[in-house]
Amino acid sequence: MIPSKVETYLATVSGDVIRTNPKSTERVIRSLGVDPSSELGAFYLKYQGSFISPRPVAELLDIEGPAIPAIPDQTDYVRDRYHIPDQYLALTSDESEGMYLYGKDDEAVYDLDIGALDDFLEGNMPARWATFNDFLVWYFDVAP
Repeated sequence: MIPSKVETYLATVSGDVIRTNPKSTERVIRSLGVDPSSELGAFYLKYQGSFISPRPVAELLDIEGPAIPAIPDQTDYVRDRYHIPDQYLALTSDESEGMYLYGKDDEAVYDLDIGALDDFLEGNMPARWATFNDFLVWYFDVAP
């Protein structure tokens, strides 16, 4: 379930953020190895982006659609460039020498600084947010 505070926030943003073709999106979510009923799945089945945070942080990519990169493209790129393991999806680009990664195994979100890449790859970096919904609440700067 998407946090109501996030839904309230997204109802105030300009543009069309409600996804119009969830069936296509569900296929993409499944192809990435994510359960459509997960928090990430629920969010992207309902909303389309990309999304800009009120915080000065990277743009949250859409999971599919005309915008490039989308999560699948960026994930392929970071797997090739940084050797990010298959259990992670890139939620943002690496433009600012860092990125947010979603862990498919634990459904947590990691805040990766490229300077700490070796620590991350060695499994020595804990998730910053325990759940995708915790990340969304922070990303959209919605007070808990």
